[in-house]
Amino acid sequence: MYDTTRRREKAGQPLDLQALCKKPRSGLFWVNNNYDRWTHSTLDGYVEDDVATSSSYAGSPYTPTLSVPDYAYQDINGHRIIPCPRDLEDFARLWVSGVSNTLSRLPSGSTVTLSWAGIGSSPTIDLFQAADANGGIGYLTNLTTASNQINTNLCQYVGRLGPGGSIQLNASTFSNNWAGDHYIWCGVSSGSDQLNLTVADGSGNTLAQSSQYIQLQDIKQMYERWTVGDAPGSTPMSNAVPAEDNFSPGYPTQPFQYSYDPAIDTNDTYILFVHGYNMENWEKDRFAETAYKRLYWQGYQGRFGSFRWPTYQHFYQYDPSETAAWNSGVGLKRLLTSLHAQYPGNVYVLGHSMGNVVTGEALRLAGTNEIVNTYVASQAAVSARAYDNALPADLTNAFYFHVQTPDSEGHYYTNGAPSYFSSIGGAGKFISFFNSQDWALGKWDIDQATKPDLLYTYVTPSLTYPSGYYYAPSPITRISLIFTNDTYQIFSRCVQSYSFALGAETNLVNPFPYSLCVNLQSAPYNFLSTHPGHSQQFRFDNPTTAAYWKQLLSSFQIEP
Repeated sequence: MYDTTRRREKAGQPLDLQALCKKPRSGLFWVNNNYDRWTHSTLDGYVEDDVATSSSYAGSPYTPTLSVPDYAYQDINGHRIIPCPRDLEDFARLWVSGVSNTLSRLPSGSTVTLSWAGIGSSPTIDLFQAADANGGIGYLTNLTTASNQINTNLCQYVGRLGPGGSIQLNASTFSNNWAGDHYIWCGVSSGSDQLNLTVADGSGNTLAQSSQYIQLQDIKQMYERWTVGDAPGSTPMSNAVPAEDNFSPGYPTQPFQYSYDPAIDTNDTYILFVHGYNMENWEKDRFAETAYKRLYWQGYQGRFGSFRWPTYQHFYQYDPSETAAWNSGVGLKRLLTSLHAQYPGNVYVLGHSMGNVVTGEALRLAGTNEIVNTYVASQAAVSARAYDNALPADLTNAFYFHVQTPDSEGHYYTNGAPSYFSSIGGAGKFISFFNSQDWALGKWDIDQATKPDLLYTYVTPSLTYPSGYYYAPSPITRISLIFTNDTYQIFSRCVQSYSFALGAETNLVNPFPYSLCVNLQSAPYNFLSTHPGHSQQFRFDNPTTAAYWKQLLSSFQIEP
C-alpha cells in the first residue's frame, strides 16, 4: 500500500510535460464517506474522532442539522472545506509537474484541464491545493502542515470533478492563473476511470496529455469483516461468519472476502484486529477502518480483517461483556486456524482492551498449535497474573467491599497450580503494548476489587459448593459454579485479580518478553492518562498516532 508514482508521457510532444498521480496500489483508494469531526464531551474534552451519523457533530456549519459525510462538509457560507486534520488520512496526492514551467510558452487561449477519459464508470473526486510546497506527505505526518492543509485561505479548494466534467487549472480564479503543481484529493463517489491531464490550444487541439488510472470504492469492500454475533447478551457463535450489516448507503452490501489462489496468495500477510468493550457495531467497523487506513499509510501491503464479538455498551455491564469475550474465544480460534491454513506463518493479531480476553482464550484453546505468527496485546484488559503468577501481588484486590476471593486466575484453579494461560502456545511471539497510567485500566482495577458481582459470591469450598463460587438468583436458590464447566462465568463475575491488568503492568510477564514490549506512555507514542488515551491509536489524527502504527508493523516484523 505504498505511494507509487506512475508517469505516462506522450512521445514527441513539444512540451516538457509530466503528470504524476501519487497514489497507492496503482489507483485503488476509498471514498471519503465517514464523519471525521472535532467533538467535545465532559469526559474527553476536545478531541478528533469519527462520529456516528446520528451525532450532533455529524452535520456541517452550513447544514448543522443534516448529517453529511466528510466529502460534503461545508463552512457556514457553503464553501467546501476539510473538517479537521483527522480527515486528511482520506486524501491522496496528485502532482502536475513541469506544466507551470511551460505556461508562458503556451499559445494564447490554451487550457490545462483535468477530466475523465470516460472509459469506465467515472468516479467523482474533490481537489485541494497541497500545503506541502514539494507535494510531500507532511499533511499526513506533521500537525503544522495538517493545520495549514485544512485552512482554505492557505490551500484553496480547486473543485469537484465528476463524470463528464472538467477542472481548468490555469483559470483566472487562481493566483497567477495557476492552481499549482501539487494537490491532494479525496473520493466523493465510487467508480473507475482514467484521469487525464490535457494541455490544449485555444482551438481545442491537444498539445500534450498524461493520465492516471483511479479506482474508488467503499472501504468495506477493501477488508474482511468477521463476526460471531453482535447483539449484546447473545451467545457468541462458535464459527465466525462475514458481517452482513452496516454498509454505506448506495454501495454494495455483499460482505467482502479476498479472492484466494494458493499458488500466489499463500505468502500474503494477514493482520486481524479484535476490538474491545463498549462498542456499537458502527464503532467496531470505524475502529477497524481506522486501523486499515493508518496501516495503509505506513506502507502495509498485505491483507486485513476485523473480528467482531457481542459486547454491551454500558459501564455497569462490563462483567457480562467479559463473559461474552471469554465465550468468543472459540469462534476466534477457529477463524485463526482457517486463516493460518491459507496464510501459514503469516497471520498477525492486534487485540485491543477486552479484545485481549477473546484473543488470549483463542490462543490458549489452540494449545501447542501455532496459528498466529505474532500477537500484540494492546492495553490488554485481562489479569497479568492469569499469564504469570510470579508477578508480585499488588493492592488491586485490597479494596474489596465484601469478600476476598482466591487467586483463581493466577493459580488455576487450586492453590499452587499454574496460571490459567501458563500453557498458551497459539502464537510464535507475544508482545504487550502497555500504559501504566491508562485511565480505563485504572477503572478495571476498581471493577476487579468489587467482585463478586451482585447475585454472585464466594464461600469456603465445601461438598455442596466445591469451588466456593456460586450464583444466587433468589434468596432461596444457590447454583454452584464449578471449574471447568463455569470457568468463564467465574472469571468474569466472581474472581478478583491479584495483579494489574496486563496492559498496565510494568513488570515482566511471561510469555511477553520485556525487550519486545512497548511503553505507550513514553515518546514518541505519548498516550494520555485520560479517557481518550485508552483508544488513542484509533482516535485523534494520523500525525498524532502514526508512531503507534509504525511500531505495530515493526513489532510484527512486517517491513513496508
